[in-house]
Amino acid sequence: MSFAVLHMQKLKSPAIKGIQIHNQREKESQTNGDIDGSRSHLNYDLVNSKPIDYSEKVNKMIEEGVTTGKAIRKDAVKMASFLVTSDSEYFQKLSEQEEKRFFESAYEFFANEYGEKNIAYAMVHKDEKTPHMHVGFVPITKDGRLSAKDFFGKKQQLVNLQDKFHDHMVRESFDLERGVSSDRKHVETAKYKALTFQQMEQEAREKYERTMGHIQEIDDKTKAIENIQPKKVLGLVGMKEQDYKSLVDYATNGVVYQQKAEVLQKELEKAKTEVQQLKSDMQIGQDKIRHYYKDVEQNLDTLAEKKAVEKVKQAEVVQKYGNLVEKYNGLVHKYNDQLKEKKQLKQEVDTLKLENRSYQNENRELKSENGQLKEKLMQISKEFSAFKQRVGNVLHAQIDRVKTFLRIRDIAPSHIKALDDKQDKLVQDSLQKLEKPQKENEKDIELEM
Repeated sequence: MSFAVLHMQKLKSPAIKGIQIHNQREKESQTNGDIDGSRSHLNYDLVNSKPIDYSEKVNKMIEEGVTTGKAIRKDAVKMASFLVTSDSEYFQKLSEQEEKRFFESAYEFFANEYGEKNIAYAMVHKDEKTPHMHVGFVPITKDGRLSAKDFFGKKQQLVNLQDKFHDHMVRESFDLERGVSSDRKHVETAKYKALTFQQMEQEAREKYERTMGHIQEIDDKTKAIENIQPKKVLGLVGMKEQDYKSLVDYATNGVVYQQKAEVLQKELEKAKTEVQQLKSDMQIGQDKIRHYYKDVEQNLDTLAEKKAVEKVKQAEVVQKYGNLVEKYNGLVHKYNDQLKEKKQLKQEVDTLKLENRSYQNENRELKSENGQLKEKLMQISKEFSAFKQRVGNVLHAQIDRVKTFLRIRDIAPSHIKALDDKQDKLVQDSLQKLEKPQKENEKDIELEM
């Protein structure tokens, strides 16, 4: 008798991208050698007609379905992923049409149990040894809360789910036995345990792929941030060398032009004083001429003017006055030009100040994001270590189950003893394959820190 296999695992935000990569075969798997790429085109999704962004769809479903008005916690369980299958011998007995009906009936169960609008995907994989389906359920309650605890918080809820799923599949005319309890000692129990372990092993591989996919995603983002290398630094703000030179040039020239304008203004005031003095001297000279030649009535004005002109010419007063006027006019024009240029420079400096503040804000955001990414990398590294320990325990448990299976089959004790002697080495060799990519990521973390 074959068993109806149903496993559930809770997924938080970081794991959703990994399950998307695995389900939609977006990258070649490094751990699952059972995937036959030449058959991947036979895979299909009962919910989505084409590949989608899982995180985008899940977040949209939460935004539309959650009505509490509270912010979703970063560590909240956003999705429950179900694995639905049986043993390969069972599927070999089914026709293609019946096999598809098997998964459609299973999907119908989840749609009725949790609401079709809360199902994000139902991906059927036919490119592995045993056909199976991954169903993604966003745990939104009827009163509009995101709460996986309401659905799977108690062990009895999962037991009831197994019962209801088995009953549904039997009603749909699929001759399957429910998963048996661990205290039943017979061959079918051993068969069920072996099948269960295969699914546990597959889930472990998928979790590893999701974890490594998330590490790679964060590593890519971290590298993208680290590639922003400032060539010059002004205070705490990084900017391009050309922008830095321009800012210094504008700032320096602005001070120089201001100093020049002040000097010109002083020269202009001095010239005005000299002109006023010359006008006063000319008036005094004319008054003296009139006084000295007061008794010469005829042509007095003409003579006085002639004498004054001659005296002014002799002293080159007119020429000096003309030069000063010309210089004065030139200074006025130059001063006006400097004012215009100073105004333009001020506008450019103001613009650079705005850009500078923008660079400061962007730099702070990048530093903050970089720090958060480093913290996430360290957290993932810790999770990976814990995951590796669990995998080791699972591998030991697997070998113990195999030895138990061999004893049930009355295999020679010498063979069991040989397997027992190699158990630790087999586990260590398997863990070393997991450690290789993790060590590379740890080196990256050390370099960043």
